[in-house]
Amino acid sequence: MKHILLVDDVSTNLKCEEHILHDRYKVTMVKSGEDALRYLEEQTPDLILLDIYLRKMNGYEVMEHMQKSPHLSKIPVILLTAAEQEEEERSIASGAVDLIRKPFDPQMLLNRIEAVWKREA
Repeated sequence: MKHILLVDDVSTNLKCEEHILHDRYKVTMVKSGEDALRYLEEQTPDLILLDIYLRKMNGYEVMEHMQKSPHLSKIPVILLTAAEQEEEERSIASGAVDLIRKPFDPQMLLNRIEAVWKREA
């Protein structure tokens, strides 16, 4: 079973994402960029859903840390945001494989995740 790490500082968002994904994937949830990096020291998920706007360390800063590690830079990351269009270029430039705007349709989220794995196969 594929493993997805969810990173968001809003509990409601984590619970919503977990509810959508838990039947198909193993899901781990953390509430900060710092917690995500600590988790990644020990575990390697198959994909990360990472909110851009986290309180202390935002999603782009998490991506910068990941890009410095040969091991972590290989993990596909889909960035999540409620922001407007301007985030798209910066998201892809940061190394993310996709950007999904919130609120999102559950089936669209599942389709985009599956598309990442199909591209990597």
